[in-house]
Amino acid sequence: MRRILIIALLLVCTVVATNAQNETQALRYSMHNPFGTARYAAQGGAIGALGGDLSAAQVNPAGFGFYRSSEFSFSPSFYWVNTSSDYLGTVTDDSRFRFNVGSLGYVAAFNRKQKTGFVGASFAVGYNTLVNFNNRTTMNGTNKESSFLDDFTWRANETPDNLNPFYEQVASDAFLLPYDSVRGEFWNDIQDGGYGQQTYHFVEQSGYIGEYSFSTAVNFSNLLYFGATLGIQSVRFYEDIYHTESDPGNVLMTIDDFQFREFNSTTGWGYNFRFGMIFRPIHSVRLGASIQIPTFYYLDDEKYTDANSTWDQSSGISDGNGVSPYGYYDYKLKSPMKVNAHASVILFKMATVSAAYEYMDYSDVRLDSYNDRFLTENDNIRNNLREVHNLKAGAEVRIDFLYFRTGVQYLMSPYADPRNDAREWIYSGGFGVRTKAAFFDISYSRGSRTEVYGLYSPNNSAPESSYTSINQVNPNNLLLTMGLRF
Repeated sequence: MRRILIIALLLVCTVVATNAQNETQALRYSMHNPFGTARYAAQGGAIGALGGDLSAAQVNPAGFGFYRSSEFSFSPSFYWVNTSSDYLGTVTDDSRFRFNVGSLGYVAAFNRKQKTGFVGASFAVGYNTLVNFNNRTTMNGTNKESSFLDDFTWRANETPDNLNPFYEQVASDAFLLPYDSVRGEFWNDIQDGGYGQQTYHFVEQSGYIGEYSFSTAVNFSNLLYFGATLGIQSVRFYEDIYHTESDPGNVLMTIDDFQFREFNSTTGWGYNFRFGMIFRPIHSVRLGASIQIPTFYYLDDEKYTDANSTWDQSSGISDGNGVSPYGYYDYKLKSPMKVNAHASVILFKMATVSAAYEYMDYSDVRLDSYNDRFLTENDNIRNNLREVHNLKAGAEVRIDFLYFRTGVQYLMSPYADPRNDAREWIYSGGFGVRTKAAFFDISYSRGSRTEVYGLYSPNNSAPESSYTSINQVNPNNLLLTMGLRF
């Protein structure tokens, strides 16, 4: 996959080198939306000033200062993504389901049984899923205007003596890019055959970013709360791309079908620190702020491609296949700093209303490695990405031991070009049952975004609709939290 134009969520610039470290990586590993606990998720992640929840490790560690007893909680997640692609007038639905651990952790609280001065402290260790990459999209239709081979052809003619070993060289080895020595250029049979081939494009992604956190917080006079978290992140990302063009209607001259496959993976780790505070001027009002320094990642990418072709018997051309070398790249990525502001109001001891503001500047993401300074890629990040101002709101109503919750999140587009409208809305709700010794919470959240996905870039006069698909993406998350207090 050589170019992806995302109008609603993701923008991937043309890949002109054998590595794939670019704006895609900058956003993929910098855009986090923690799963947290069911209480956190149901209220749209806006509980940074409320505290008393394991998700404080991700939003505002000062929230651990509200604990009066020790606690253990476990939050399994049932996560699935529904996609609907509209490509060449054909709508195709797909989905992918994944079970994973939303959060898991233990909080130890220590109280001095006094009301002024140093009142108490807490320590917490936990795990939280920050990103779930699981997704699957299928696109297919009859293409009468362009082909993936057009992309290979013009790129091969750009550098005929130095074919990209993962793309043009693989296609050439599979006999898909013959060279005309008279005209001195590469060409392809589908282009000369007049198009009309059946196109099938399948993308499957899996993996996650998970964080192991170590937090501490202190309480002064039940008025000021301070906290800090060390986060150690684990990165796992896997992507399989299958592109097939076939001729079931026998409209092409010689080629029967070809398939191009691409396999990408990223593994690695990172670390960051968060600091937070909460001020409670009166019992019913809580104001908080937190800051997260940039996350420093150490990542390893692996890449592999292959292609194969099948030809009509009358063509006299043998079936071909091409295999790329095994690609391995190690590099560093620095994500942007994150600043949060939180506020909560407690109404009549039976309801809370909370809001949160989040600031990040994605143009500050930087790529680096021992043998590559990524000057072009970092310039593209600086010019194409921008700062964002995300808003979150949530509410909780208590009726005896029952709690009812709802929330909403507005995530701003990270792109400098206003035509790339990447904003996303996430709606959530849930309820819980709580006693002095145990609690059970459940939440459901659903997001919605639209992507204009480019299968390839033919660099000719073909209409954009022949190589782009309009994809509707709806991630869903059902989260359960079970906890014990002691």
